[in-house]
Amino acid sequence: MRRLRTGGIIALGLGVLVAVLFVVAYFTTQVNYGILKGTVVDLYSQDVVRKLTITIDGRSDILFRSKEYQLTRIPPGKHVLKAEAPYYYPFSQELEIRRGVNVFNFTMEGKEIPDLAGIICFADPTDRGIEIEIRFKDSKGIGISDFPGMPLQFEGKLYVREGDEENYSRGRLIYEGPIELFWDPKAYLARNKGLIPWEKIQVDREKEKYGLLEVLLHTPQGDFTEFIEDVELQKREE
Repeated sequence: MRRLRTGGIIALGLGVLVAVLFVVAYFTTQVNYGILKGTVVDLYSQDVVRKLTITIDGRSDILFRSKEYQLTRIPPGKHVLKAEAPYYYPFSQELEIRRGVNVFNFTMEGKEIPDLAGIICFADPTDRGIEIEIRFKDSKGIGISDFPGMPLQFEGKLYVREGDEENYSRGRLIYEGPIELFWDPKAYLARNKGLIPWEKIQVDREKEKYGLLEVLLHTPQGDFTEFIEDVELQKREE
């Protein structure tokens, strides 16, 4: 009976010793390496960079819909981080990796909207003003859904629409100038949107119901125009 107890105690002691050695070896190994993590966003929109591949010292992390990355077991020293994604300029940066956690945040700059051939715009009255959706289309007339943020400028002329839906003409000019742009990360095709605030539009609520809007979008790939015939000039009732 005593032999069994002694054997059990020895076995238990060996098990504890092995576990302790394993833990010590694990943490010692981890301390000898560096971890690199951080966030990556689009330079212009601050949105997710889709299909992003980040590589350093042969280790890679692929981000599809996340802004955060992490690379582990990097030997301390100087390494070159490289990042690539469709329609973005490649990114490269030399980093000094130290033992433990290293943090590096960076942005990716959009290069182009693929096969951009034109725009389609829609206007919708919201609480803030007339919101304009900007949808990009390719050379086949199909909406482009995968594109980066780009440095854009938007302007327009808004006229009162006189006449009916079948026979109308331009009335008085009620707005002319730049249109504020904002980014909607939840949208599928129209992530770029414009806004004309209500306070910049003075209309006769009894007589002037609809407007005609000419817009001009300046992009690094050229200028594009669109004409919207049925702009509602008043907020919709709840």
